[in-house]
Amino acid sequence: MRRTLLVTVVLGVAPAASACSRSEPAADPEPSPPPATVAPTSGTEPGSDLGFGDPAVLAWRPTQGLAGELRLSVDTVAEQRPSVLDGWSRDEAMAAARPYFVTVTLANVGDTDLGGQHVPLYLRDTRGTLGAPWTLGGDFPPCQSGPLPVPFEVGAEEEMCLVYLVPDGGRVRDLVFEPTEGYDPITWSGDVEEPVRSRKGSEDSGRG
Repeated sequence: MRRTLLVTVVLGVAPAASACSRSEPAADPEPSPPPATVAPTSGTEPGSDLGFGDPAVLAWRPTQGLAGELRLSVDTVAEQRPSVLDGWSRDEAMAAARPYFVTVTLANVGDTDLGGQHVPLYLRDTRGTLGAPWTLGGDFPPCQSGPLPVPFEVGAEEEMCLVYLVPDGGRVRDLVFEPTEGYDPITWSGDVEEPVRSRKGSEDSGRG
């Protein structure tokens, strides 16, 4: 599972699925798609620590038969009130999680179509756990996670919003590009936007 970004997890009006997360350095025991590897071309150095809005050029091989280059920036990270997911099918653990909307900009700067690929961008929380984005089934106008558009040809650019859920009262630490086990991750960190406060100055009572 740590080999894809924007891992599709359906959370819709009908079925609700569980998110994938893991604590470093334990390996994820769950089944995962075919391993994504780093393509042997130039790009941002593994281990780079970037700020929100800083672009990274990622030499990336999402499947054994596909290699390309992606320019990625994590633009904003905004904590949400738990009530933002009201009306969607949720289990108890999900209902207690802290939602974040993460805005990213992605551009295909290589020479292959990357349409439909899941980019391995995880949210790392204050407990060191990595979580993949959630995809909400159906129409969720505030923030609709998902894979890269199809097609996503050379020169294509897209702004996307990704939904992350942080469990157990944790908070976001940084965003992490980590396509394979043992890869020195590229990270983004910065100021996190707080939820909009009510007129009384108090946030949603469901927030931990």
